Formats: sequence, C-alpha cells, structure tokens
Amino acid sequence: MGVVPMKHDDDFFGHNSKATEAAGKELAVYVADLEAIDAQVIDLGKEKSDIFTIAKSKGYNVKALRKLLAERKRDAAELLEEKQVMELYKELLL
Repeated sequence: MGVVPMKHDDDFFGHNSKATEAAGKELAVYVADLEAIDAQVIDLGKEKSDIFTIAKSKGYNVKALRKLLAERKRDAAELLEEKQVMELYKELLL
C-alpha cells in the first residue's frame, strides 16, 4: 500500500495559514507576559536584597532573618515535629 498524495486544496492551505498565524500571535502574547513576569521577579529580588542590606546595616543578623522567613513558610505541625526530633537528637548526643 503506497502513500496517497494529497490534492492541492487552496481552501485547506488558506485555513491552515490563518490557524498558524493565530497561534503565532497567541504565542507572542504568552511570551511577552512571561518576560514581563520575569522582569518583575528580578525587580522584586533586588528589592528583597535591598531590605536585607538595610536590616544588616541596622545590626540584624541576616542569616537568622532568612531562617526565620523560611520557618514561617513551613507547616506548623511539620516544623514542631522537626524541632522535637532535633531536641531528641541533642539529648541522645549528650
């Protein structure tokens, strides 16, 4: 069984061309939106860094501040369990 060649159909090619053009425009919008979000993330990162710099200049321990922020993001029950396990480990090592 051989491959059946497709006939030349101007309507099909016109429709396919319009669909490709529409997909290209839609993709361009997505890319532009994602690039704008990436730029915002970079700006927010710089702002965050500036806040840490200010806190450090006022005498705060930035390492402890970062750890505090990380702990606040975590589930309270999970964090409590981890602290209990850490205390148990410390007792076992004494």
